[in-house]
Amino acid sequence: MNAMDEQVSVNSSDSGRQTRGTAGKWLEAMRLRTLPLSLSAVLLGVAIGCLESAPGDSPVRLGILAVFILATAVLLQILSNFANDYGDSVSGVDNAVREGRISVLQQGGMTRKELLRGILTAGVLALGTGSVSLLLAFMDSPAALLGFCILGALAVAAAVTYTIGIAYSYLGLGDLSVFIFFGLVSVMGAEYMIAHQVSVCGVLAGCNAGIMAVMVLNVNNLRDYESDIAGGKNSLVVRMGLAGGRIYHWGLCNAAALLLFVIGVIVNSWWALLLIPVLIPFFRAAAFAGSGKNSGKVLDPYLKKTSVSSSLINLTLILVLVFAALSKGN
Repeated sequence: MNAMDEQVSVNSSDSGRQTRGTAGKWLEAMRLRTLPLSLSAVLLGVAIGCLESAPGDSPVRLGILAVFILATAVLLQILSNFANDYGDSVSGVDNAVREGRISVLQQGGMTRKELLRGILTAGVLALGTGSVSLLLAFMDSPAALLGFCILGALAVAAAVTYTIGIAYSYLGLGDLSVFIFFGLVSVMGAEYMIAHQVSVCGVLAGCNAGIMAVMVLNVNNLRDYESDIAGGKNSLVVRMGLAGGRIYHWGLCNAAALLLFVIGVIVNSWWALLLIPVLIPFFRAAAFAGSGKNSGKVLDPYLKKTSVSSSLINLTLILVLVFAALSKGN
């Protein structure tokens, strides 16, 4: 190998490392581990909608519609993650003494300008896939199309302004937003786009998914209590205090369990018993996070456990509803 070949080899190796580094920092900023919870809620809405869809609906059209709905949910979650990292960095909440995750910006792996471009890209892509899904769902219903266009615009605005601009999460309104968009809109919105109606089961499932998503946020806020105070982030836990935040956590947990019980009664099937095993890790995670003995960084693993167990509950509820429908069909 001559000197030129050696230089080409070095340049190629450096380029490969740079490419891997670039891909890695964007994957870190996307926080892909947050996707299962939001996707499981949308999948739940899609499943309920498919079970309630008209017999003449084309399975192919429903399948394509479901793909675009899920793609939009993924892009909105990524948009929210990008915006949260940017907003927390600008505000100073994301700093060296933070108990939880340190963003790519704080690590120095990405500039604010790069992340702003990521926010813009994710927003444009979400609007694109969302527009396609709305056209597929409401081609013959202009009123519903307009209504969901407004709802989609609100979802994008909520994702961006969570920590940027009005930064409503710093005012203690993050829990309400998460309940609405990661619960009600995710489940009931997907159900309506598929079946053009919302059922009692859809409402209850949407409320349950929203409550569990709020629980994940609450573990995060319990963990970051001290750093949020230092950074001026008045989350609901900061407003209530640690003791109030723990009581609130237990209240959310019990409300979610009650809603699942009511859904089981409505379904009126033995398949609802499948929910019991997946509730065990859910309650165990809640017991740890809701204990006065645990705070700060020790809660970090239970953020993941709460998220994973909530996702499993959503997915198990899909199985319960599908199996119950098949049993009644037979």
